[in-house]
Amino acid sequence: MTKKLKIVIAGGGTGGHLFPALEIAKAIQKKWQADILFFGTENGIEQKWVPREGFPLVNLPVAGFHRRITVKNLTFPFKLFKSLAVCRKELTAFQTDLAVGTGGYVMGPVLKSAQKLGIPFVLQEQNSYPGVTTRLLAAGAERVFLAYEEARSYLPAESRTVLCGNPLRLKKVKENRETLRSRFGLSADKKTILVFGGSQGAASINRAVWELLQRRFFPPEYQLLWQTGAREYEKMAAHVRENNSTAVQVKPFIEDMAAAYALADFAVCRAGAMTISELIFSGLPAVFVPYPHAAADHQFHNARAVADKKAALLVRDDEKLTENLAGALQSIFDGQADLQAMSEKMKALYRGDPLPVILEHIEAVLRERGRIK
Repeated sequence: MTKKLKIVIAGGGTGGHLFPALEIAKAIQKKWQADILFFGTENGIEQKWVPREGFPLVNLPVAGFHRRITVKNLTFPFKLFKSLAVCRKELTAFQTDLAVGTGGYVMGPVLKSAQKLGIPFVLQEQNSYPGVTTRLLAAGAERVFLAYEEARSYLPAESRTVLCGNPLRLKKVKENRETLRSRFGLSADKKTILVFGGSQGAASINRAVWELLQRRFFPPEYQLLWQTGAREYEKMAAHVRENNSTAVQVKPFIEDMAAAYALADFAVCRAGAMTISELIFSGLPAVFVPYPHAAADHQFHNARAVADKKAALLVRDDEKLTENLAGALQSIFDGQADLQAMSEKMKALYRGDPLPVILEHIEAVLRERGRIK
């Protein structure tokens, strides 16, 4: 009887690391009917999503190391040591054939343990500027799957990189714009700006947009679909009602982002790796406002990689954000920034579904290492 494939996946903490991991897991399971084991942390988003998708989850106590001096840093070595011990035990007991890492604190101890046990591993890096764990482990990985060409320059020269894009949950929408706009309570004949700052919202973007609304900055032929995040929804919705801003639909959270992308003419948003990948898939141009406190300023690097290709505009989130944003928007309203040309350039960045490429290379690794025939 042929041994069933056993695949470990380590990635989480945020949706940007977890959702590509889940898509890879489902693709592996579909292709090989493999057993999948996830590793995560107790406070990560994986606590909700991994069990929902039907995968077992092992929690590790590992946490991030803060760049400033904190009390939590004192516990870091103990948590790392314990995590490594758990990983060695679980990887051995599971009889792991391959480990897949997609980022987050949890990836380090899992893949380092796999390496010491002689278990092959691959990496999937979402950002144009790879995280520190990816940079440390890339040379020992069988493959490093990249979403951005720019990421190669930050990895060791011997890294076996494959440029293929980020796996997405997003699917193409068949309904036309007019139907979608009506579903969201928007006018069918106005141009639509989609504003969002991730699932939790972005206070600085909310504040800047509200200040522009107070100034009556937006031309009458434009309307806004504005995801504020749950925390600021009531406040922003009250502001809109008080000022009779009928050309604004405020939502705490947009469940169907595929529809929101399809109905919009352009977006104002953060520059997380998965957000950018979804915009590329949708062909939707954007004004990026990168989160200024992201590790190693990776959102700025992500946004610049797209803006340099003329598919988006880029503004800094600083004390002048309202004016920075106003300048970028005005260039669109005046026609200096051509939305149609930006959309075509955004579409050109799409490399197709990366999952078949990732599976092809994983199969090659498994054959090379004698895990399958």
